[in-house]
Amino acid sequence: FLAANSGRRVGCDDSICGGCRRRYDRWRKAMQNDFAYIDVPISKNDPQQNEEPMLMEVDTDFVAEDEDIERKKEEKEEEEETKSLERSIWRTSKSHGSCIVCSVTDSKSMRVLSDEQRTMIFLNRGIWIPKDDVEKLIDDFRTALQYAGSLDFDDPGALDNENYKTITGLDRDAFNDLLGQLITMRSSRLRSVRVALAVFLAKLRLGLSNRVLACLFRLTSKRSVSRICHQVRVAIMQDFVPYHVGFQHVSRETILTQHQTTVATELVTNGPDQVVLIADGTYFFCQKSSNNEFQRRTYSQHKRRHLVKPMTITASDGYIVSSLEPFFTDSKNNDAAILKHCMLNNEQQVLSWLRDNDVLVLDRGFRDTVNTLNRLGLKVAMPDFLHNQQQLPADEANRTRLVTKNRWVIESGKI
Repeated sequence: FLAANSGRRVGCDDSICGGCRRRYDRWRKAMQNDFAYIDVPISKNDPQQNEEPMLMEVDTDFVAEDEDIERKKEEKEEEEETKSLERSIWRTSKSHGSCIVCSVTDSKSMRVLSDEQRTMIFLNRGIWIPKDDVEKLIDDFRTALQYAGSLDFDDPGALDNENYKTITGLDRDAFNDLLGQLITMRSSRLRSVRVALAVFLAKLRLGLSNRVLACLFRLTSKRSVSRICHQVRVAIMQDFVPYHVGFQHVSRETILTQHQTTVATELVTNGPDQVVLIADGTYFFCQKSSNNEFQRRTYSQHKRRHLVKPMTITASDGYIVSSLEPFFTDSKNNDAAILKHCMLNNEQQVLSWLRDNDVLVLDRGFRDTVNTLNRLGLKVAMPDFLHNQQQLPADEANRTRLVTKNRWVIESGKI
């Protein structure tokens, strides 16, 4: 090998480096042991060790071909080496015996981090919490990069509080609180529970089409948005509504002690045990339906739009006690007719919740239901009418102002 490349012989005291040794091994295998005799060790007493270097005739074409083979192999090895990248990163222990942050060994309070949590810790802090599956790590990175430019609700810290309020209508804490109560809903391959709730709230808040929402949240199609909204609505009706809306979710004592203002108690009641409730019809605007009957019954001549009207009942501080049905808005369903229907049909067991002499603060649109409420043992606080007078008397004007003072919580539009 040395004679073929440099024209000199190998002495018994010569040494060779590791790189040349590997080149020699590869060259010998390529030559199929044609020069195996040169690998025979030379004895120290060999008289040839003192001889002058031997001149040999070497085929230059053969040597050039061998050099080309060696160069191609070296280039291939260098190319393979450049495919790997070494980087030092901080990592934690694989042991589940202690906390990775404070090293506490209390097994009762410790929890194993999920794949999503480990990935976000590495992306945000550069600390890798190991797990056996390396391919899962690579897939998580690809997913994180894929959704980097979209509305990322999977990461609780990706959007600030103002963005949460703009998109969903709730701040981040309220969003997380509502999310924690949807216990019957599960994440799927298509979306997480956080994303599903964000899609539903964005639909209510912004009124965008399903196609636009699918584009913003990187969903496959508008049908996916429709299914997600249906799933979230069912989960909210099961997990949230029974515990936060309706007469069954709160007691009279709670309303009296926590949600009844001193102003309402002093101005419109005669005793400390009377509950003051405020009722008013609110509007939910809807699209024009292709069903002719539904289209006619949802059209409001007052608002000149299609809508449905739920009857909202609140405490004097604005706390929503109940929202009774959504009703049509045709001429048969004004505020008085809706409230009378709810009372006579005992919607949500409202008559069992109310007691005699409880006060309902209403506006003049409920004038046709005053007699019905009085027969049920309830008192009504309502602004007075002029009755062909040019001006209200002082006492009637003052009573009207007392009603207005208490009704502002439902008239202000903040509910």
